Amino acid sequence: MKNRINEVESLNDGLLERLERALISGRLDRRGFMRAAAATGFSTMGLSALADELDAVRANQVERSSKPLSSYDYVVVGTGSAACALVGRLATRKDASILMIEAGDWDTAPSIMNPSVWFTNLGTERDWGDKAIASEYTNNRAIPEHMGRVVGGGSSINATIWARPFKSDLEFWAKEAGDKAWGYESGLEIYRRMENWQGKPDARYRGKNGPVWCQPAHDPHPLAPAMLKACKTLGYPIFEDQNGKREEGGIGFALMNQIIRDGRRQSMARSYLYPVLSRPNVTVMVNTHVDRLVLAGTKVTGVQINRAGVQSVINSKMEVIVCSGGINTPKLLMLSGIGDEVQLRQHGIKTVVNSKEVGKNFQDHLLHGGCLFEPKEHIPHRNSAANAAGFLKSKSSLESPDVNLVQIEIPYASDVVGKQYAPPATSWALCAGLVAPKSRGEIKLSSADPKDRPVVDARFLSHPDDVKAIAFGIEVCRDIGNSSDMKDFVKREVAPGKKLQGKEMEDFVRNGATTYFHQAGTCRMGTDKDAVVDAKLRVNGVQGLRIADSSIMPRIASVATMASCALIGERMADILTNG
Repeated sequence: MKNRINEVESLNDGLLERLERALISGRLDRRGFMRAAAATGFSTMGLSALADELDAVRANQVERSSKPLSSYDYVVVGTGSAACALVGRLATRKDASILMIEAGDWDTAPSIMNPSVWFTNLGTERDWGDKAIASEYTNNRAIPEHMGRVVGGGSSINATIWARPFKSDLEFWAKEAGDKAWGYESGLEIYRRMENWQGKPDARYRGKNGPVWCQPAHDPHPLAPAMLKACKTLGYPIFEDQNGKREEGGIGFALMNQIIRDGRRQSMARSYLYPVLSRPNVTVMVNTHVDRLVLAGTKVTGVQINRAGVQSVINSKMEVIVCSGGINTPKLLMLSGIGDEVQLRQHGIKTVVNSKEVGKNFQDHLLHGGCLFEPKEHIPHRNSAANAAGFLKSKSSLESPDVNLVQIEIPYASDVVGKQYAPPATSWALCAGLVAPKSRGEIKLSSADPKDRPVVDARFLSHPDDVKAIAFGIEVCRDIGNSSDMKDFVKREVAPGKKLQGKEMEDFVRNGATTYFHQAGTCRMGTDKDAVVDAKLRVNGVQGLRIADSSIMPRIASVATMASCALIGERMADILTNG
């Protein structure tokens, strides 16, 4: 089926989205599909075979989700990157019945499939719409925390960047978990099996026959290689591959790896989930909200769901695996009585397990918006509008980089910076990112009502070292943007326009702070008594419940988190299959 779906993706622009959405949702029957697709000139033989398989997917999912079983072996809450990797692997076990529950809809909107307009999904029904509350550390600005509410989760609405964690990230996880299976060499082995790498072959670092299509930025605008040339002139290393050797801890720049195939997003849902949707043991239930976990004492026996205002219970024979992300996972646990009893009591929730760190240790990467440059002529953005990036250490003593610099081919700016500097619409940006934050925040309930969003108390930039690291990155951005190698693409520096120092620089940092939307750490893995999950991702103090998403990271990976979440999903599948 996977090959035929890829074949369909070459049909006229927009047809794939309409056909898949109609078939899977049941609004288009086989005859209608045949008639519509035949109009594109697709071969009759191939069309018939494809129709048979897509019709099987539609029949399987519509029938199964409309008449769900009372229980499944595994109930997976969420369909994000980790969940898709988990289910894609777990589905090969014919003895295991699996239900995935997604609060949003299918991932077939044109704005999802077209990576060049990925940012138009933010703030729509495909986004949970959370905001980190205003604080003095961000000059009293509330900062959006976008998060995917759609099949594929963040991998369906993000900037398509496939960045694997540093060796130091995974070695830290292994140390905290007390399990070398979370370490770098183990992770590298998993990445080799999961990838379908389209760049220069590399037997140690890259895989070729896996489900995840990833490639170096295809045909980037000359702006991107000019940036790399400028970085080289300034003395920074340039890598042929953004991943690979970079993971071992060095600084340097490269073209990004992207999950873009033939101009279309190849999300984790497309990579892992779609190829198993026709299997009889997989059911995906969309537009369904999980309100609470169902417990018998301290054993999780299922989930309470809400579909179109109707509540019901789905039981799990084996386990419930929560893959809802850094904000929704702790929220679900706390609503179910697993959390800090002091906070739960405030909302009238009976404590089942007093797990004080649920919701604590919140981390996210900060992206400064930004250092802006007006070009001599318009630069049309390509791919996902971000094609070159690099990593630096703000201090030489650090074990791995803490700053990520990203070139963005649109005028990326925060609300305050955009208003203050009024960049021309043709401007492009160099943005300093903080990828090893020292600041820690917290997710808290706003009420005991599952419909209410939680409070995201991020406390961004509350640690002074985080401000210093971004300030360092801003200066490097200015050095690159104003270098002789960039002169063909720069008419003038728009923001900040001059060297900033002291309070002026601090305000520029705080006013420009936005995030990469990489929420993590709120149900951390560890061996100590306060850790929320153990090395096998079992929730401590509870039976029948595991967590597999970014919330388990003891420390956020120092890269875009999609690839790290896919690794977590793969690890979860290994654990459930092999113990």
